[in-house]
Amino acid sequence: MKEVSQKYKTPVLFIDKKKLRDNYRALREAFPDFRICYAIKSNSDPGIIEILRQEGSHFETASLGEILFLRSLGIPGEHIIYSNPVKSAESIARAIEENITEIAFDSLEELEKFLPYREKAKLIFRIAVPNEGSLWPLSGKFGAPEYLWDDIFEYMKNEGLHLYGVTFHPGSQAELLTAWDAAMRVAWRCIDEARDYYGLNPTCLNIGGGFPVYLGREIPSVHQIAEVVYDHLRYWKDHEGYEVQELICEPGRFLSGSAGYLVCKVVGVARREKNWVFLDSGVFSGLMETIDGITYPFETTSTGNKERVIFCGPSCDSVDKMFEVDLPHPKTGDKICFSGAGAYTTVYASHFNGFEPPQIVYLEEVKSPHELLELVG
Repeated sequence: MKEVSQKYKTPVLFIDKKKLRDNYRALREAFPDFRICYAIKSNSDPGIIEILRQEGSHFETASLGEILFLRSLGIPGEHIIYSNPVKSAESIARAIEENITEIAFDSLEELEKFLPYREKAKLIFRIAVPNEGSLWPLSGKFGAPEYLWDDIFEYMKNEGLHLYGVTFHPGSQAELLTAWDAAMRVAWRCIDEARDYYGLNPTCLNIGGGFPVYLGREIPSVHQIAEVVYDHLRYWKDHEGYEVQELICEPGRFLSGSAGYLVCKVVGVARREKNWVFLDSGVFSGLMETIDGITYPFETTSTGNKERVIFCGPSCDSVDKMFEVDLPHPKTGDKICFSGAGAYTTVYASHFNGFEPPQIVYLEEVKSPHELLELVG
């Protein structure tokens, strides 16, 4: 690890620059034919954007604000895709002004907004797929179910709207290979129907994100996921006579998640019918995803006999509680380092109740979480 002379105040999110690059290169190796578009909603810090830009990444956005932020950093519009399937008409118009033409949709109502841009917009149809094994299923709010496809394809045919591609998302932190297998099967039915019954010719496939990071449970590697995806692509080519011309993926958590370590301090302990350990980062200041069941692996400076405790945040709000763990006898001033915390932590953090969100510190390489515990005062 690079020498750091100062002690950092907690909470602090350390970003391992080498790990961030290694994650990108692993994905590039597993999916050599895919354009990688980093989903900046997972962590949009400019330092991460710049490292991934240097590696050759393109970027995925979900709002006009994200688009304008990337443009302010000098990212060309041609290197940005707009994957939120529901947007304001004004956002669509501005995106196209910025030369961002690959844009997702998932409903008839959304398609109507693209009628003025028939010649410019590259429309990518977001479909609903099974989200088996994902910690955060996304189907329901996003993605058109199969019973709506006919109406959407008929409308596109009649209005002269070109179907550029099909996209799906297997769910955030998808931990089962069957999620990609099932999604690819649904994607083929969609492509086949669009081509055979409506004369539409989608040439792009976007497999979304969902690539998992280690959070204490067994997960498939990106190479295993790639095997499933490429098996389907080869079958489509060899048995159906269809070859996808443009392939895209949208990793977020996979790139930034495992590169981040959130270090907190114990600010108080309350032993009641249950033991509560109060940290200086909580649901409103970096650990939002714990309310949906995520539990981060961690290292601690606590010593002694283990107790069953509940981690909670510093705010005066009853929602601000995380998860139960066995922790060596905790006391005020102990330090906790959560691994796999580079995604959806600082971007969710707020100033609620007057507590500061974590600062971000970049390190060349992190050898172990224990070293990080020594960097905080």
